[in-house]
Amino acid sequence: MSQSSWPPELKAWVQNCLARATASNKDAVNNELKKVLFEAHAQGTINTTDWSKVELQALKSQAQRTTYTPQPTYAVSSPALSASSSASTLTKDTTLKKKKKKNNGTSTSSFPSPYLFSGSAEEEEAKARRAARFQKPAATPSSNHAAASGGIGTWFVDDAIGSGGLGMVPGQVGKRKIMGKGNLGYGGAVVQEVDPNVIDWDAYTIRGTSTKLEKSYLRLTSEPSPADIRPLPVLEQTLELLKSRWKNEHNYAYALDQFKSMRQDLTVQRIKNDFTVKVYEIHARIALEAKDLGEYNQCQSMLRQLYELGLHGHPEEFLSYRIMYLLHTRNRSDMATLLAQLTEAEKQHPAVKHSLDVHAALSTSNYHRFFRLFITAPNMSGYIMDHFVERERMSALAVMSKAYMTLPLDYIFHTLAFDSEDETHQFLTEHNAAVYTNLHASHGFRTPLHDLIWDCRKAHSACQKGMEKYRVVDLKGQVD
Repeated sequence: MSQSSWPPELKAWVQNCLARATASNKDAVNNELKKVLFEAHAQGTINTTDWSKVELQALKSQAQRTTYTPQPTYAVSSPALSASSSASTLTKDTTLKKKKKKNNGTSTSSFPSPYLFSGSAEEEEAKARRAARFQKPAATPSSNHAAASGGIGTWFVDDAIGSGGLGMVPGQVGKRKIMGKGNLGYGGAVVQEVDPNVIDWDAYTIRGTSTKLEKSYLRLTSEPSPADIRPLPVLEQTLELLKSRWKNEHNYAYALDQFKSMRQDLTVQRIKNDFTVKVYEIHARIALEAKDLGEYNQCQSMLRQLYELGLHGHPEEFLSYRIMYLLHTRNRSDMATLLAQLTEAEKQHPAVKHSLDVHAALSTSNYHRFFRLFITAPNMSGYIMDHFVERERMSALAVMSKAYMTLPLDYIFHTLAFDSEDETHQFLTEHNAAVYTNLHASHGFRTPLHDLIWDCRKAHSACQKGMEKYRVVDLKGQVD
């Protein structure tokens, strides 16, 4: 769960808890905060909990200790009286200062306030804080900023690794090199300092023990059991099995169930390596072949995160797919952002260059070039283009019907990259645009399809209405 998805009430509650923490209960407050947040995330109650009513036990015990009781008698007069008599003699004031210094500020007669703490715990905390100031090493500007916020900055870090957790860096530790000084005997060794404000996700990571190659996908409603999770060596065997079965059977329902189960096992074990990239790439290709853009887009989003970690795969291939997907969804803002981020090396990659050429053809309404690129689409780009090629065909027909009086059906068949003349005629019929000048020859028999002449002017209104069908894009599975 990333920082942006935290509700404001939760952020305010965490800040309040950390602000109320003292030197004596800081560790207890941090540990209890981690426990409460982790349990709320695991139970899915982060957005439904009334955080203003949640109280930490560590802070409750502090509130009970720091109750105030009025003193029945006062050893020193009020501050107003002290101020009125301050001009009596300089010697008297100097003597009082020396007395305070000698008693180290612990004498009750030195306090002008009529209220004192009932116990000595607060005094001990004050001493500990003073001592800690002299023991802490010089902090860097970045650490000063974190300290000023009471450690809250470490709770709201970005989920840059896509772990799907509470937005905290797993197992974050600090490194400090202690240099040798005097006769202390330090040899400049690097020691690990664990940050208590950061959840150590390694403590919650499981390692599977299941040896089953096939397992149905089930949504997790509780903490997973290692006996139900397959370790990496078993998952590698499973992938080979799924590749073989898909090649021989093409059963997408089975493949989808098994791949989602594999992805779940990788996620709960926090496995992010080259094998993880391979699983998501293969699943994405199978989803494209099965025309499941929703599942493909989920794989594409995860692959973007994995590529950013520097893992090996086929980033240029899937970059070209992403461009094609944005062309399908007509997402101009994301397309502009993506084009601005492309490097020269990426632009020269054959697959990416083809996608950019498609983008240029659509931007200039050059349907001749678009359909030539459709025929020569590399890798699996054609599977994505299949989702919006009909839209572009109807757009081209609207232009052609306005520009020409008549056109041979054979010309439309070749220009718009149909598979056959029958498919061309069927497409026109579905959009009520199958209007011909010579549907029936003079002898009364039906004219062969390759000899039909399309009546552009009569079909123009049907083409305009047909374009309305493609104005809304189905964004099923959109997670970008």
